[in-house]
Amino acid sequence: MQVLRKGRGVVNTIKIMIVDDDAVQTELLMQAVKKHDDLAVVSAVSTRESAIKQLVSDPDIVLLDPDVLKSRTISRFIHSVYAKTKNARVMLVLKDGAADDVLIGHIKTGIRGYIKKTDSPAVIAKAIRAVHGGEIWAERRILEKALSKPMILPETLRSHVPGLPPLTNREMEMLTMVLQGATNKEIAQKSSISERTVKTHLYRIYRKLKVKSRTKAIALLAQS
Repeated sequence: MQVLRKGRGVVNTIKIMIVDDDAVQTELLMQAVKKHDDLAVVSAVSTRESAIKQLVSDPDIVLLDPDVLKSRTISRFIHSVYAKTKNARVMLVLKDGAADDVLIGHIKTGIRGYIKKTDSPAVIAKAIRAVHGGEIWAERRILEKALSKPMILPETLRSHVPGLPPLTNREMEMLTMVLQGATNKEIAQKSSISERTVKTHLYRIYRKLKVKSRTKAIALLAQS
């Protein structure tokens, strides 16, 4: 999708899907987007199931109110999005503030940023453009905490292993520690589980990556 900006020629439009069961909030988000000619809402749905079906519209950004997911996890929703689209990035629309560790967990799961329902149209547009451009939109303290330890992003894994089955949050954490050079014993200590359990998790991870050993997993992802 493209638009013609006065005096600037043709500019690609950022396609947005809104997933929110609050009709008033959905309308406010749509109005905020309409104020910017490089942004366009291609679909607005109120349930998780409808969102998955509407991914055929190939949105660039999915604005998700996590309350819509009910008992489903955010990571599972993200996996569904990645399985059906190539470029979509998911952002959260938050009613209230969330604890830092919760937000960091969302980012490590694959959320690319979040906006608050009280944010102005200008801030919402800026956040969407930043995430579309490959950035993570969050307060500096959240980014510093989230990036204080190297982490693997879902899109990185997908680029290295096409068709990769979704990894759980625990599997992502363990794979990150493997790439950091941690031994099974160190992983067990950091995760407060037994080495035997670590081996079970790693076996499942390697099977998903279609490799047979730690060294081959490291070699596969060494260029990430």
